[in-house]
Amino acid sequence: MIKKYSNRKLYDTLSKKFITLKDIAKMLNEGKNIKVVEKSTGEDITTHVIGALLQKHYDHGKMLLNIPDESPLELIKSKVRMLKVKRSLRVMYQLVQLNSTNKKALDKIVDELLESGIINEEMAIEAGQTLWNLLRERDKEIEHKMMEKLKANQDKCEKLREENIRLKKEIEKLKKSQSKKV
Repeated sequence: MIKKYSNRKLYDTLSKKFITLKDIAKMLNEGKNIKVVEKSTGEDITTHVIGALLQKHYDHGKMLLNIPDESPLELIKSKVRMLKVKRSLRVMYQLVQLNSTNKKALDKIVDELLESGIINEEMAIEAGQTLWNLLRERDKEIEHKMMEKLKANQDKCEKLREENIRLKKEIEKLKKSQSKKV
């Protein structure tokens, strides 16, 4: 947590000392998370400070931050692409978790893809239908496997029932032979 005073000084509450943008750059290069707040209002101004730091980084020959040798525009584009990939992965995870052919849940996932700009409306229609067909196909496969297991269990039950009948008959024979001996 870093507090920015009205005189533009930055105070690191962890180390309990005033710091500079170069110090913030060092923290970021070390992988630390930072949050900068306006001392008087408590407003989060981290993005403004990072913007100023980026400006200083490029003004000083790209020497402050350990970032790829890209323009700020390329960095932003790269971040947007990463966010799209993260959203795509989250949506794919939701699809994997979808454990039944629930059309409403599937439509919600396709809508999320559409809203996040990963797909357009035309693609959404095709994606929705394709995913619906895949889910129904998956359910058929699951049903088929369950039926195979059920049949195998029925066969086992039948064998156990037959064995049970055979054992009961044997027990009866043994009882009869015991009663004749007595």
